[in-house]
Amino acid sequence: MAQITYTNAAGFEEVVPLGKLRTTIGRSARSDVCIPDAFASRLHAEIRKEGDGYWVQDLGSANGTRYNSLAVKTSVPLENDGEIQIGETRIRFNDDLEFNPALTLIADRTEALDPSKTISFQSRRIPTTELLKGQFSSRTDLLGLISKVGVALLAANDLDETLNQVASLVFEAVPAERCVIMLRDDASPDGMKIMVARIRGKEESLDSVRVSHSVMDEVLKNGNSILTADALQDPRLASQTMMLQGVRSVIAVPLSVDERNIFGLIYADSPTYENTFKEEHLNILTTLASVASIRVENATLTEERMERERMERELELASEIQQRFQPSVMPQIPGYELQGVSFSCYEIGGDYYDFIERGNGKIIIALGDVSGKGTSAALLMSSLHAAVHGQISAKSSLHETVCSVNRYLSENTPANRFVTLFIGELDTATGKLSFINGGHNPPVIARQDGTLTQLDAGGLPLGLMSDATYEVGELEFNHGDSLVVYSDGVTEAANLADEEFGMDRLLEVIRKNITSSAAGLRDKVESAVSAFTENAPANDDITLVIAKRN
Repeated sequence: MAQITYTNAAGFEEVVPLGKLRTTIGRSARSDVCIPDAFASRLHAEIRKEGDGYWVQDLGSANGTRYNSLAVKTSVPLENDGEIQIGETRIRFNDDLEFNPALTLIADRTEALDPSKTISFQSRRIPTTELLKGQFSSRTDLLGLISKVGVALLAANDLDETLNQVASLVFEAVPAERCVIMLRDDASPDGMKIMVARIRGKEESLDSVRVSHSVMDEVLKNGNSILTADALQDPRLASQTMMLQGVRSVIAVPLSVDERNIFGLIYADSPTYENTFKEEHLNILTTLASVASIRVENATLTEERMERERMERELELASEIQQRFQPSVMPQIPGYELQGVSFSCYEIGGDYYDFIERGNGKIIIALGDVSGKGTSAALLMSSLHAAVHGQISAKSSLHETVCSVNRYLSENTPANRFVTLFIGELDTATGKLSFINGGHNPPVIARQDGTLTQLDAGGLPLGLMSDATYEVGELEFNHGDSLVVYSDGVTEAANLADEEFGMDRLLEVIRKNITSSAAGLRDKVESAVSAFTENAPANDDITLVIAKRN
Protein backbone atom coordinates (compact mmCIF):
# COMPACT_ATOMS: atom_id res chain seq x y z
CA MET A 1 0.00 0.00 0.00
CA ALA A 2 1.28 3.47 -0.85
CA GLN A 3 2.14 5.77 2.04
CA ILE A 4 3.45 9.21 2.89
CA THR A 5 5.98 10.14 5.56
CA TYR A 6 6.35 13.50 7.32
CA THR A 7 7.49 14.98 10.64
CA ASN A 8 4.63 15.59 13.08
CA ALA A 9 4.17 18.27 15.76
CA ALA A 10 6.11 16.22 18.32
CA GLY A 11 9.12 16.08 16.01
CA PHE A 12 8.72 12.40 15.21
CA GLU A 13 8.47 10.85 11.77
CA GLU A 14 4.92 9.75 11.05
CA VAL A 15 3.84 7.29 8.36
CA VAL A 16 0.32 7.50 6.89
CA PRO A 17 -0.94 4.67 4.64
CA LEU A 18 -2.94 6.03 1.68
CA GLY A 19 -5.90 3.72 2.14
CA LYS A 20 -8.56 6.24 1.10
CA LEU A 21 -9.55 7.41 -2.34
CA ARG A 22 -8.84 11.00 -1.28
CA THR A 23 -6.44 12.06 1.49
CA THR A 24 -6.58 15.74 2.44
CA ILE A 25 -3.58 17.56 3.93
CA GLY A 26 -3.62 20.85 5.85
CA ARG A 27 -3.60 22.62 9.22
CA SER A 28 -7.24 21.83 9.94
CA ALA A 29 -7.98 19.02 12.37
CA ARG A 30 -10.62 17.91 9.85
CA SER A 31 -7.90 17.18 7.29
CA ASP A 32 -6.94 13.50 7.01
CA VAL A 33 -3.32 14.56 7.60
CA CYS A 34 -3.00 17.54 9.96
CA ILE A 35 0.41 19.19 9.64
CA PRO A 36 1.74 21.74 12.18
CA ASP A 37 2.92 24.28 9.63
CA ALA A 38 2.10 27.99 9.91
CA PHE A 39 2.55 28.40 6.16
CA ALA A 40 0.01 25.68 5.31
CA SER A 41 -3.63 26.47 4.60
CA ARG A 42 -6.25 24.69 6.62
CA LEU A 43 -7.27 22.64 3.59
CA HIS A 44 -4.09 22.84 1.58
CA ALA A 45 -3.80 19.86 -0.80
CA GLU A 46 -5.05 16.37 -1.42
CA ILE A 47 -3.66 13.09 -2.73
CA ARG A 48 -6.10 11.18 -4.90
CA LYS A 49 -5.94 7.60 -6.10
CA GLU A 50 -6.74 7.08 -9.78
CA GLY A 51 -6.54 3.45 -10.89
CA ASP A 52 -3.16 2.16 -9.76
CA GLY A 53 -1.61 5.63 -9.53
CA TYR A 54 -1.70 8.57 -7.13
CA TRP A 55 -1.98 12.28 -7.93
CA VAL A 56 -1.42 15.39 -5.84
CA GLN A 57 -3.56 18.49 -6.25
CA ASP A 58 -3.46 21.89 -4.60
CA LEU A 59 -6.78 22.97 -3.04
CA GLY A 60 -6.41 26.67 -3.67
CA SER A 61 -3.93 27.19 -0.84
CA ALA A 62 -2.54 30.62 -0.06
CA ASN A 63 1.13 29.64 -0.45
CA GLY A 64 0.83 26.87 -3.01
CA THR A 65 2.05 23.28 -3.17
CA ARG A 66 5.26 22.06 -4.74
CA TYR A 67 6.21 18.61 -5.98
CA ASN A 68 9.88 17.83 -6.56
CA SER A 69 10.51 21.60 -6.34
CA LEU A 70 7.97 22.45 -9.10
CA ALA A 71 4.74 24.35 -8.38
CA VAL A 72 1.59 22.23 -8.57
CA LYS A 73 -0.84 24.01 -10.89
CA THR A 74 -3.08 21.06 -11.81
CA SER A 75 -3.18 17.41 -10.72
CA VAL A 76 0.35 15.98 -10.83
CA PRO A 77 1.14 12.24 -10.83
CA LEU A 78 3.23 11.03 -7.91
CA GLU A 79 6.27 8.83 -8.37
CA ASN A 80 7.97 6.60 -5.84
CA ASP A 81 10.19 8.59 -3.46
CA GLY A 82 8.74 11.88 -4.74
CA GLU A 83 8.65 14.88 -2.39
CA ILE A 84 5.61 17.10 -1.73
CA GLN A 85 6.36 20.44 -0.10
CA ILE A 86 3.63 22.29 1.80
CA GLY A 87 4.95 25.40 3.53
CA GLU A 88 8.03 24.20 5.38
CA THR A 89 6.76 20.61 5.60
CA ARG A 90 8.29 18.01 3.31
CA ILE A 91 6.22 14.91 2.67
CA ARG A 92 7.78 11.83 1.09
CA PHE A 93 5.61 9.59 -1.12
CA ASN A 94 6.43 5.89 -1.29
CA ASP A 95 4.66 3.26 -3.36
CA ASP A 96 7.08 0.31 -3.39
CA LEU A 97 6.32 -1.20 0.00
CA GLU A 98 4.27 -4.30 0.67
CA PHE A 99 1.72 -3.46 3.31
CA ASN A 100 1.04 -6.22 5.81
CA PRO A 101 -1.89 -5.36 8.05
CA ALA A 102 -1.67 -6.43 11.66
CA LEU A 103 -3.05 -9.91 12.21
CA THR A 104 -5.60 -10.49 14.92
CA LEU A 105 -4.87 -13.65 16.87
CA ILE A 106 -7.83 -15.49 18.28
CA ALA A 107 -6.55 -17.94 20.87
CA ASP A 108 -7.99 -21.42 20.37
CA ARG A 109 -8.20 -22.49 23.97
CA THR A 110 -8.55 -26.23 23.45
CA GLU A 111 -5.63 -27.21 25.67
CA ALA A 112 -6.07 -29.70 28.49
CA LEU A 113 -8.18 -28.43 31.36
CA ASP A 114 -6.62 -27.25 34.56
CA PRO A 115 -8.34 -29.55 37.08
CA SER A 116 -8.49 -26.76 39.65
CA LYS A 117 -10.34 -24.43 37.28
CA THR A 118 -12.98 -26.71 35.75
CA ILE A 119 -16.35 -24.97 35.69
CA SER A 120 -19.52 -26.47 37.14
CA PHE A 121 -22.74 -24.66 37.91
CA GLN A 122 -24.53 -26.88 40.37
CA SER A 123 -25.18 -25.52 43.80
CA ARG A 124 -22.67 -28.19 44.85
CA ARG A 125 -19.67 -27.50 42.62
CA ILE A 126 -17.87 -30.59 41.32
CA PRO A 127 -14.30 -29.99 40.10
CA THR A 128 -12.74 -32.44 37.68
CA THR A 129 -10.52 -33.92 40.41
CA GLU A 130 -13.66 -34.97 42.29
CA LEU A 131 -15.35 -36.22 39.14
CA LEU A 132 -12.39 -38.48 38.51
CA LYS A 133 -12.96 -40.04 41.94
CA GLY A 134 -16.68 -40.43 41.33
CA GLN A 135 -18.90 -43.30 40.24
CA PHE A 136 -17.74 -43.52 36.63
CA SER A 137 -17.21 -46.88 35.02
CA SER A 138 -13.54 -45.97 34.93
CA ARG A 139 -11.28 -43.00 35.47
CA THR A 140 -9.98 -43.51 31.96
CA ASP A 141 -13.48 -43.07 30.47
CA LEU A 142 -13.82 -39.52 31.76
CA LEU A 143 -10.32 -38.57 30.70
CA GLY A 144 -11.13 -40.08 27.32
CA LEU A 145 -14.29 -37.96 27.10
CA ILE A 146 -12.37 -34.75 27.88
CA SER A 147 -9.73 -35.63 25.32
CA LYS A 148 -12.34 -36.57 22.70
CA VAL A 149 -14.28 -33.35 23.21
CA GLY A 150 -11.13 -31.27 22.88
CA VAL A 151 -9.94 -33.03 19.73
CA ALA A 152 -13.41 -32.99 18.11
CA LEU A 153 -13.95 -29.29 18.77
CA LEU A 154 -10.42 -28.42 17.71
CA ALA A 155 -11.35 -29.49 14.18
CA ALA A 156 -14.58 -27.47 14.14
CA ASN A 157 -14.49 -24.28 12.08
CA ASP A 158 -17.48 -21.97 12.33
CA LEU A 159 -20.05 -21.60 15.09
CA ASP A 160 -22.71 -23.81 13.47
CA GLU A 161 -20.24 -26.63 12.94
CA THR A 162 -19.00 -26.31 16.50
CA LEU A 163 -22.48 -26.46 17.99
CA ASN A 164 -23.53 -29.42 15.85
CA GLN A 165 -20.36 -31.23 16.94
CA VAL A 166 -21.29 -30.51 20.58
CA ALA A 167 -24.76 -31.98 19.99
CA SER A 168 -23.24 -35.16 18.53
CA LEU A 169 -20.99 -35.47 21.58
CA VAL A 170 -24.02 -35.07 23.87
CA PHE A 171 -25.70 -38.06 22.21
CA GLU A 172 -22.52 -40.09 22.73
CA ALA A 173 -22.15 -39.06 26.36
CA VAL A 174 -25.71 -39.41 27.71
CA PRO A 175 -28.78 -41.51 26.75
CA ALA A 176 -30.79 -38.55 25.45
CA GLU A 177 -33.35 -38.75 22.64
CA ARG A 178 -33.33 -35.01 21.98
CA CYS A 179 -30.67 -32.30 22.31
CA VAL A 180 -31.20 -28.54 22.15
CA ILE A 181 -28.46 -25.90 22.32
CA MET A 182 -29.47 -22.28 22.88
CA LEU A 183 -27.41 -19.07 22.90
CA ARG A 184 -28.26 -15.61 24.09
CA ASP A 185 -29.64 -13.33 21.38
CA ASP A 186 -30.95 -9.85 22.22
CA ALA A 187 -32.94 -9.77 18.97
CA SER A 188 -35.04 -12.82 19.92
CA PRO A 189 -38.30 -12.37 21.87
CA ASP A 190 -37.11 -14.49 24.82
CA GLY A 191 -33.56 -13.27 24.64
CA MET A 192 -32.47 -16.75 23.54
CA LYS A 193 -32.02 -18.31 20.12
CA ILE A 194 -32.20 -22.04 19.40
CA MET A 195 -29.03 -22.86 17.49
CA VAL A 196 -29.31 -26.67 17.39
CA ALA A 197 -32.34 -28.93 17.89
CA ARG A 198 -31.80 -32.57 16.98
CA ILE A 199 -33.17 -36.06 17.62
CA ARG A 200 -30.83 -38.97 18.17
CA GLY A 201 -29.86 -40.70 14.95
CA LYS A 202 -30.96 -37.85 12.68
CA GLU A 203 -28.74 -35.15 11.22
CA GLU A 204 -31.51 -32.76 10.19
CA SER A 205 -32.81 -30.19 12.64
CA LEU A 206 -36.25 -30.19 14.21
CA ASP A 207 -38.77 -27.84 12.62
CA SER A 208 -40.04 -26.69 16.01
CA VAL A 209 -39.08 -27.26 19.61
CA ARG A 210 -40.49 -26.33 23.00
CA VAL A 211 -38.34 -26.03 26.11
CA SER A 212 -39.74 -25.36 29.56
CA HIS A 213 -39.24 -21.79 30.73
CA SER A 214 -38.72 -23.16 34.23
CA VAL A 215 -35.66 -25.02 33.00
CA MET A 216 -34.35 -22.00 31.08
CA ASP A 217 -34.78 -19.66 34.05
CA GLU A 218 -33.10 -22.02 36.50
CA VAL A 219 -30.08 -22.49 34.27
CA LEU A 220 -29.68 -18.99 32.78
CA LYS A 221 -30.73 -16.81 35.71
CA ASN A 222 -29.53 -18.88 38.64
CA GLY A 223 -26.61 -20.65 36.97
CA ASN A 224 -27.74 -24.07 38.19
CA SER A 225 -27.67 -27.37 36.36
CA ILE A 226 -30.91 -29.34 36.13
CA LEU A 227 -31.34 -33.09 36.56
CA THR A 228 -34.64 -34.86 37.06
CA ALA A 229 -35.59 -38.48 36.47
CA ASP A 230 -39.30 -37.68 36.19
CA ALA A 231 -40.09 -34.15 35.07
CA LEU A 232 -43.84 -34.70 35.30
CA GLN A 233 -43.57 -35.34 39.03
CA ASP A 234 -40.95 -32.69 39.74
CA PRO A 235 -42.75 -29.67 41.32
CA ARG A 236 -40.02 -27.32 40.04
CA LEU A 237 -40.46 -28.36 36.43
CA ALA A 238 -43.98 -29.71 36.01
CA SER A 239 -45.60 -27.66 33.26
CA GLN A 240 -47.92 -27.92 30.29
CA THR A 241 -44.90 -27.99 28.00
CA MET A 242 -43.56 -31.13 29.70
CA MET A 243 -46.97 -32.81 29.69
CA LEU A 244 -47.63 -32.11 26.01
CA GLN A 245 -44.28 -33.51 24.95
CA GLY A 246 -44.36 -36.50 27.32
CA VAL A 247 -40.92 -35.62 28.64
CA ARG A 248 -39.74 -37.81 31.48
CA SER A 249 -36.08 -37.29 32.11
CA VAL A 250 -34.43 -33.86 31.75
CA ILE A 251 -30.88 -32.63 32.02
CA ALA A 252 -29.64 -29.08 31.34
CA VAL A 253 -26.34 -27.32 31.98
CA PRO A 254 -25.11 -23.76 31.36
CA LEU A 255 -22.60 -22.68 28.75
CA SER A 256 -20.14 -20.19 30.20
CA VAL A 257 -16.45 -19.57 30.72
CA ASP A 258 -17.14 -17.89 34.06
CA GLU A 259 -20.04 -17.87 36.48
CA ARG A 260 -20.91 -14.23 35.83
CA ASN A 261 -21.50 -14.57 32.11
CA ILE A 262 -23.77 -17.44 31.09
CA PHE A 263 -24.22 -17.17 27.32
CA GLY A 264 -26.22 -20.32 26.61
CA LEU A 265 -27.30 -23.79 27.68
CA ILE A 266 -27.25 -27.43 26.62
CA TYR A 267 -30.60 -29.15 27.12
CA ALA A 268 -31.29 -32.87 26.71
CA ASP A 269 -34.36 -34.95 27.48
CA SER A 270 -35.86 -38.41 27.05
CA PRO A 271 -39.51 -39.54 26.94
CA THR A 272 -38.89 -43.06 28.29
CA TYR A 273 -38.27 -44.53 31.72
CA GLU A 274 -35.58 -46.80 30.23
CA ASN A 275 -33.30 -43.83 29.51
CA THR A 276 -33.47 -42.16 32.89
CA PHE A 277 -30.71 -39.66 33.53
CA LYS A 278 -28.48 -40.20 36.55
CA GLU A 279 -26.10 -37.98 38.46
CA GLU A 280 -23.23 -39.50 36.49
CA HIS A 281 -24.83 -38.16 33.29
CA LEU A 282 -25.12 -34.70 34.80
CA ASN A 283 -21.45 -34.74 35.74
CA ILE A 284 -20.45 -35.90 32.27
CA LEU A 285 -22.56 -33.22 30.57
CA THR A 286 -21.19 -30.58 32.93
CA THR A 287 -17.66 -31.59 31.97
CA LEU A 288 -18.55 -31.57 28.28
CA ALA A 289 -20.12 -28.11 28.59
CA SER A 290 -17.06 -26.79 30.45
CA VAL A 291 -14.76 -27.79 27.62
CA ALA A 292 -17.21 -26.82 24.87
CA SER A 293 -17.91 -23.36 26.33
CA ILE A 294 -14.42 -22.11 25.55
CA ARG A 295 -14.61 -23.32 21.94
CA VAL A 296 -18.15 -22.00 21.46
CA GLU A 297 -17.20 -18.57 22.80
CA ASN A 298 -14.14 -18.47 20.55
CA ALA A 299 -16.24 -19.44 17.53
CA THR A 300 -18.76 -16.72 18.43
CA LEU A 301 -16.04 -14.11 18.81
CA THR A 302 -14.48 -15.18 15.53
CA GLU A 303 -17.79 -14.83 13.68
CA GLU A 304 -18.40 -11.44 15.29
CA ARG A 305 -14.91 -10.33 14.27
CA MET A 306 -15.43 -11.56 10.71
CA GLU A 307 -18.79 -9.80 10.51
CA ARG A 308 -17.27 -6.60 11.89
CA GLU A 309 -14.44 -6.78 9.36
CA ARG A 310 -16.95 -7.41 6.57
CA MET A 311 -18.96 -4.36 7.63
CA GLU A 312 -15.78 -2.28 7.79
CA ARG A 313 -14.86 -3.36 4.26
CA GLU A 314 -18.38 -2.51 3.08
CA LEU A 315 -18.14 0.93 4.70
CA GLU A 316 -14.73 1.54 3.14
CA LEU A 317 -16.11 0.64 -0.28
CA ALA A 318 -19.21 2.77 0.27
CA SER A 319 -17.04 5.69 1.38
CA GLU A 320 -14.87 5.34 -1.73
CA ILE A 321 -17.91 5.20 -4.01
CA GLN A 322 -19.37 8.26 -2.31
CA GLN A 323 -16.12 10.18 -2.68
CA ARG A 324 -16.16 9.40 -6.40
CA PHE A 325 -19.52 11.20 -6.59
CA GLN A 326 -17.76 14.38 -5.49
CA PRO A 327 -15.90 16.43 -8.13
CA SER A 328 -12.39 15.04 -8.52
CA VAL A 329 -11.05 18.45 -9.58
CA MET A 330 -12.63 21.87 -9.43
CA PRO A 331 -13.63 23.22 -12.88
CA GLN A 332 -11.12 25.74 -14.23
CA ILE A 333 -13.15 28.61 -15.71
CA PRO A 334 -11.41 31.87 -16.64
CA GLY A 335 -12.60 34.68 -14.40
CA TYR A 336 -14.09 32.38 -11.75
CA GLU A 337 -12.95 30.40 -8.73
CA LEU A 338 -14.89 27.32 -7.64
CA GLN A 339 -14.29 25.41 -4.40
CA GLY A 340 -16.15 22.64 -2.56
CA VAL A 341 -15.45 20.50 0.48
CA SER A 342 -17.42 18.02 2.56
CA PHE A 343 -16.69 16.43 5.94
CA SER A 344 -18.86 13.47 7.02
CA CYS A 345 -19.57 12.98 10.72
CA TYR A 346 -19.70 9.20 10.05
CA GLU A 347 -17.78 7.02 7.60
CA ILE A 348 -20.29 7.94 4.93
CA GLY A 349 -22.60 10.93 4.80
CA GLY A 350 -25.71 12.37 3.27
CA ASP A 351 -24.43 15.67 1.84
CA TYR A 352 -24.07 16.09 -1.92
CA TYR A 353 -22.28 18.82 -3.83
CA ASP A 354 -21.47 19.13 -7.49
CA PHE A 355 -20.16 21.25 -10.34
CA ILE A 356 -21.50 20.09 -13.72
CA GLU A 357 -20.36 21.83 -16.90
CA ARG A 358 -23.09 21.94 -19.53
CA GLY A 359 -20.75 22.64 -22.44
CA ASN A 360 -22.44 25.88 -23.54
CA GLY A 361 -20.55 28.20 -21.22
CA LYS A 362 -22.91 27.36 -18.35
CA ILE A 363 -22.17 25.41 -15.21
CA ILE A 364 -24.46 23.80 -12.64
CA ILE A 365 -23.64 24.44 -8.97
CA ALA A 366 -25.49 22.19 -6.51
CA LEU A 367 -25.54 21.29 -2.84
CA GLY A 368 -28.04 18.85 -1.35
CA ASP A 369 -28.62 17.61 2.18
CA VAL A 370 -30.42 14.31 2.71
CA SER A 371 -32.51 13.87 5.86
CA GLY A 372 -30.94 11.49 8.34
CA LYS A 373 -27.36 10.30 8.63
CA GLY A 374 -25.21 7.30 7.88
CA THR A 375 -25.85 4.53 5.38
CA SER A 376 -29.51 5.29 4.61
CA ALA A 377 -28.71 8.95 3.93
CA ALA A 378 -25.76 7.96 1.73
CA LEU A 379 -27.96 5.66 -0.37
CA LEU A 380 -30.49 8.44 -0.95
CA MET A 381 -27.65 10.85 -1.74
CA SER A 382 -26.43 8.49 -4.48
CA SER A 383 -29.94 8.46 -5.96
CA LEU A 384 -30.00 12.27 -5.90
CA HIS A 385 -26.60 12.41 -7.63
CA ALA A 386 -27.72 10.02 -10.38
CA ALA A 387 -31.06 11.80 -10.88
CA VAL A 388 -29.48 15.25 -11.21
CA HIS A 389 -26.81 14.04 -13.62
CA GLY A 390 -29.42 12.21 -15.66
CA GLN A 391 -31.49 15.37 -16.10
CA ILE A 392 -28.47 17.53 -16.94
CA SER A 393 -27.31 14.96 -19.51
CA ALA A 394 -30.78 15.11 -21.06
CA LYS A 395 -30.30 18.90 -21.38
CA SER A 396 -33.31 19.61 -19.16
CA SER A 397 -33.79 23.16 -17.95
CA LEU A 398 -33.12 24.03 -14.32
CA HIS A 399 -36.85 24.02 -13.54
CA GLU A 400 -37.44 20.72 -15.38
CA THR A 401 -34.49 19.18 -13.56
CA VAL A 402 -35.78 20.01 -10.09
CA CYS A 403 -39.39 19.00 -10.85
CA SER A 404 -38.29 15.68 -12.37
CA VAL A 405 -35.94 14.87 -9.49
CA ASN A 406 -38.67 15.76 -6.99
CA ARG A 407 -41.15 13.39 -8.68
CA TYR A 408 -38.55 10.62 -8.79
CA LEU A 409 -37.72 10.96 -5.09
CA SER A 410 -41.40 11.25 -4.08
CA GLU A 411 -42.24 8.01 -5.88
CA ASN A 412 -39.20 6.01 -4.80
CA THR A 413 -38.33 6.99 -1.23
CA PRO A 414 -40.10 6.48 2.14
CA ALA A 415 -42.50 9.20 3.25
CA ASN A 416 -40.21 10.26 6.10
CA ARG A 417 -37.23 10.87 3.80
CA PHE A 418 -36.59 14.06 1.87
CA VAL A 419 -33.80 16.15 0.38
CA THR A 420 -33.09 19.86 0.66
CA LEU A 421 -31.38 21.11 -2.49
CA PHE A 422 -29.91 24.34 -3.75
CA ILE A 423 -29.12 24.22 -7.44
CA GLY A 424 -27.99 27.10 -9.63
CA GLU A 425 -27.06 27.55 -13.27
CA LEU A 426 -24.31 30.10 -13.87
CA ASP A 427 -23.78 31.63 -17.30
CA THR A 428 -20.05 32.27 -17.09
CA ALA A 429 -20.11 34.67 -20.04
CA THR A 430 -22.72 37.08 -18.67
CA GLY A 431 -22.54 36.35 -14.92
CA LYS A 432 -26.27 35.59 -14.79
CA LEU A 433 -27.16 33.07 -12.06
CA SER A 434 -30.52 31.25 -12.17
CA PHE A 435 -31.28 29.20 -9.07
CA ILE A 436 -33.88 27.14 -7.19
CA ASN A 437 -33.79 26.60 -3.44
CA GLY A 438 -35.73 23.46 -2.54
CA GLY A 439 -36.07 23.90 1.22
CA HIS A 440 -32.31 24.33 1.70
CA ASN A 441 -30.53 26.74 4.05
CA PRO A 442 -30.51 30.07 2.18
CA PRO A 443 -27.11 30.49 0.45
CA VAL A 444 -25.43 33.87 0.71
CA ILE A 445 -24.42 36.14 -2.14
CA ALA A 446 -21.67 38.44 -0.89
CA ARG A 447 -21.34 41.59 -2.99
CA GLN A 448 -18.05 43.38 -3.42
CA ASP A 449 -19.50 46.42 -1.63
CA GLY A 450 -20.15 44.37 1.53
CA THR A 451 -23.85 43.69 0.94
CA LEU A 452 -25.00 40.20 1.94
CA THR A 453 -28.17 38.68 0.44
CA GLN A 454 -29.73 35.32 1.25
CA LEU A 455 -31.23 33.30 -1.60
CA ASP A 456 -34.45 31.57 -0.64
CA ALA A 457 -36.48 31.47 -3.88
CA GLY A 458 -37.67 27.94 -4.60
CA GLY A 459 -40.12 25.71 -2.80
CA LEU A 460 -40.47 22.61 -0.61
CA PRO A 461 -37.73 20.06 0.01
CA LEU A 462 -37.62 17.39 -2.69
CA GLY A 463 -39.38 14.09 -2.10
CA LEU A 464 -42.28 15.34 0.02
CA MET A 465 -44.91 16.07 -2.66
CA SER A 466 -44.67 14.83 -6.23
CA ASP A 467 -46.65 17.79 -7.59
CA ALA A 468 -44.74 20.50 -5.68
CA THR A 469 -44.02 23.68 -7.64
CA TYR A 470 -40.72 25.55 -7.68
CA GLU A 471 -39.84 29.18 -8.33
CA VAL A 472 -36.72 30.11 -10.28
CA GLY A 473 -34.75 33.04 -8.91
CA GLU A 474 -32.28 35.15 -10.90
CA LEU A 475 -29.46 37.54 -10.07
CA GLU A 476 -26.39 39.13 -11.59
CA PHE A 477 -23.12 37.62 -10.39
CA ASN A 478 -20.81 40.61 -10.66
CA HIS A 479 -17.04 40.95 -10.50
CA GLY A 480 -15.80 40.53 -6.92
CA ASP A 481 -19.00 38.78 -5.78
CA SER A 482 -18.96 35.45 -3.93
CA LEU A 483 -21.63 32.77 -3.57
CA VAL A 484 -21.51 30.73 -0.36
CA VAL A 485 -23.65 27.58 -0.22
CA TYR A 486 -23.55 25.48 2.95
CA SER A 487 -25.27 22.55 4.63
CA ASP A 488 -26.97 22.88 8.01
CA GLY A 489 -23.98 21.10 9.54
CA VAL A 490 -22.25 24.49 9.40
CA THR A 491 -24.84 26.66 11.14
CA GLU A 492 -25.95 23.88 13.52
CA ALA A 493 -22.44 22.87 14.57
CA ALA A 494 -22.55 22.87 18.39
CA ASN A 495 -19.89 23.52 21.01
CA LEU A 496 -19.46 21.75 24.35
CA ALA A 497 -22.13 24.01 25.88
CA ASP A 498 -24.57 22.81 23.19
CA GLU A 499 -24.67 26.30 21.64
CA GLU A 500 -24.98 26.39 17.85
CA PHE A 501 -22.63 28.27 15.53
CA GLY A 502 -25.65 29.94 13.97
CA MET A 503 -26.35 32.10 10.94
CA ASP A 504 -25.13 35.35 12.49
CA ARG A 505 -21.60 34.00 13.02
CA LEU A 506 -21.51 32.64 9.48
CA LEU A 507 -22.56 36.00 8.01
CA GLU A 508 -19.93 37.76 10.11
CA VAL A 509 -17.17 35.48 8.79
CA ILE A 510 -18.31 36.06 5.21
CA ARG A 511 -18.54 39.84 5.74
CA LYS A 512 -14.99 40.04 7.14
CA ASN A 513 -13.54 38.00 4.25
CA ILE A 514 -15.41 39.30 1.21
CA THR A 515 -12.15 40.09 -0.61
CA SER A 516 -10.69 36.62 0.02
CA SER A 517 -10.33 34.03 -2.71
CA ALA A 518 -12.85 31.18 -2.86
CA ALA A 519 -10.36 28.85 -1.17
CA GLY A 520 -9.51 31.51 1.42
CA LEU A 521 -13.16 32.10 2.27
CA ARG A 522 -13.71 28.33 2.52
CA ASP A 523 -10.81 28.07 4.98
CA LYS A 524 -12.03 31.04 7.05
CA VAL A 525 -15.49 29.50 7.48
CA GLU A 526 -14.05 26.08 8.34
CA SER A 527 -11.61 27.69 10.79
CA ALA A 528 -14.37 29.68 12.52
CA VAL A 529 -16.55 26.58 12.90
CA SER A 530 -13.62 24.53 14.28
CA ALA A 531 -12.65 27.27 16.75
CA PHE A 532 -16.26 27.53 17.93
CA THR A 533 -16.92 23.79 18.39
CA GLU A 534 -13.45 23.05 19.86
CA ASN A 535 -13.47 19.40 20.96
CA ALA A 536 -17.21 18.83 20.67
CA PRO A 537 -18.06 15.84 18.44
CA ALA A 538 -19.59 16.63 15.05
CA ASN A 539 -23.35 16.06 14.97
CA ASP A 540 -23.87 16.44 11.22
CA ASP A 541 -22.04 16.50 7.91
CA ILE A 542 -20.37 19.81 7.05
CA THR A 543 -20.34 20.84 3.39
CA LEU A 544 -19.31 24.11 1.75
CA VAL A 545 -19.52 25.22 -1.89
CA ILE A 546 -18.07 28.61 -2.83
CA ALA A 547 -18.02 30.36 -6.20
CA LYS A 548 -16.27 33.70 -6.74
CA ARG A 549 -16.12 35.94 -9.80
CA ASN A 550 -12.75 37.66 -10.03
